Amino acid sequence: MMYSGYCSKELYEYFVRVFGIDNAQAMVMALRAPPNRYYLRVNTLKISKQGLLDLFKHKGFEVHEDELLPDAIYLKVEGPFEVPKGGKVVVADKFAAESVYIGSNLYCPGVRRADPSISVGDEVVILSPRGEVVAWGIAEMDGNAMRARKKGLAVRVLKSKYRAPSLRTLEEYNLGYFYEQSLPSILVSWILHPEAEEVVIDMCAAPGGKTTHMAQLMGNEGQIYAFEKSPKRAERLIQNLRRLGIENVKVIIHDSRYVHVDYPEIRADKILLDPPCSALGVRPKLYETRTLREIVGTMEYQRQFLKAASKSLKKGGYLVYSTCTLTLEENELNIKYALDSLGFKLVEQPLVLGSPGLAIEGAEKLQRFYPHVHDTPGYFIALLCKER
Repeated sequence: MMYSGYCSKELYEYFVRVFGIDNAQAMVMALRAPPNRYYLRVNTLKISKQGLLDLFKHKGFEVHEDELLPDAIYLKVEGPFEVPKGGKVVVADKFAAESVYIGSNLYCPGVRRADPSISVGDEVVILSPRGEVVAWGIAEMDGNAMRARKKGLAVRVLKSKYRAPSLRTLEEYNLGYFYEQSLPSILVSWILHPEAEEVVIDMCAAPGGKTTHMAQLMGNEGQIYAFEKSPKRAERLIQNLRRLGIENVKVIIHDSRYVHVDYPEIRADKILLDPPCSALGVRPKLYETRTLREIVGTMEYQRQFLKAASKSLKKGGYLVYSTCTLTLEENELNIKYALDSLGFKLVEQPLVLGSPGLAIEGAEKLQRFYPHVHDTPGYFIALLCKER
């Protein structure tokens, strides 16, 4: 067995057991790179897909329609490129390094270490915490300031390993014409497909990609209760609601594991549950630090949301469960728990773009997305109906 330094040996061996050695190796390689397509969801409450395509093309972007999802478009991610290795050194934290890796500039909060001899205008090479070269650029402040300041541009990146489109400075972004969202994430709301007259709960709503998409599919009618326990994340959700012109969402800052206890009056026709997960499918990721013990703990946490959802969903109502991770524990085994203990049944999904699920009866009704097969983040989607 060829061990990959991408993650712990224990986690790599888990991947090999579940997916086979060839798939495990290919998956780990794919996780280190971004998908080739950078997806956007068109906000059809404000603009047509063709209208947004025309605006992008007028500005010189090469933009394409997705073949199957009617509100999805994409741009290409460029790379990999050779990054110059000369210059003084700045070490970014893991999160910042992964952003810089696809072309973002490096800001002070992401600086872990900086050569104190760096002066403004110096050429610098940016390393990950493990010493991998991720980008090269020009220092916008001296090395001591990079480490001391809590905000500000530290390094203007000129060359990165990959280059994803930078769109948030566009007028079209500020006008709320689009939302940056992966293909499987866009698909989730199409699977649940809430309608205008329905009551919907989004149990873990921030930053709002799926919440705002559901509102869009509902034509800004009906009612969505968007739960988010973190006030800081809830503020980001509210900002996105405003930017996108969403009017049928009520944001509730509360832990939705207790929605059935603290908000018994809310009875939902449909529920979206995209719970906190180990995020093993997120791309690009330079390396992974999570352990199997953490994954099992996350599974138990996710089941608390499923239990609450079963109490707040009307009989005959539908629930979509989705994650951006790859493990059986957080995906199929949680669905088995919902089937065995919470009165749900599996439902065939109306639109299938991924591969079948694994390991449980009815797995053919589940969807999995694999980075090395579908060139997307690793993702999981299940559609359930409440029988009792």
